[in-house]
Amino acid sequence: MTDLPPRRRGRPTKEQAAAYAAAAQEKAKKDNKENEYLDEVLAQPIKRRAPQAKLQPDEETLRTIGELGKLFCTQEEVAAVLGVSRKTFQNFLSDCPEARNVWDDGLMHAKVSLRRKQLALADKNAPAAIFLGKNYLGQKDESTTNINHSKPAIEMTEAELMEIAMRKAADPAKPEAKKESVH
Repeated sequence: MTDLPPRRRGRPTKEQAAAYAAAAQEKAKKDNKENEYLDEVLAQPIKRRAPQAKLQPDEETLRTIGELGKLFCTQEEVAAVLGVSRKTFQNFLSDCPEARNVWDDGLMHAKVSLRRKQLALADKNAPAAIFLGKNYLGQKDESTTNINHSKPAIEMTEAELMEIAMRKAADPAKPEAKKESVH
C-alpha cells in the first residue's frame, strides 16, 4: 500500500527507525511536490476568459484538469478555475478526447486514493470495516421477522389468510445452519 517498511511489534531497531523516517520524508516530499502545482493554480484569482478565447488542450490546462479531478472537484468547480462556464467545460471534454481521458484518470486516481484510505481506516475502526464488508464483500446483517397473530384462523378473512400464506411462501423457514465466519 505504501512505500513505508512493514511495522512489527516492539521497539524498532535503529536501522528500521531510520528507514521508516526516510520513507516518510520521501512520501512527504512527493505529496508536497504534487500539491505545489495546485496551490499555485488556486492562488491565482479566478478570471473569466474572453468569449472568443477557447480552452486549448495545452499541457497546463490538461494538468490542471487532472489535478482537480484527483480532488473530486465538480465540473462546475474546474470550469470556474479555468475561467469558463460549466457548459463550455463540458463541451471541451466532449470535443477533446485527450482532456476527457485526463479528467477520467484524475477521478480514478481520487477513487483509488479514497479506497486506500478507507482500507487503512478499517484496520482501526470496526464500523468502517463493517461498511466496507457490506458494500464490497456482499456481507449483510441477518434479521428475522416474527409475525404474531392474535386472531384465531377461523376469525380471519380470506385476504388475511392469503397474506400469511404468501409471506410463508416467500420466506420459507430454513433450518439453523452454521454461520460462515469471515476470519
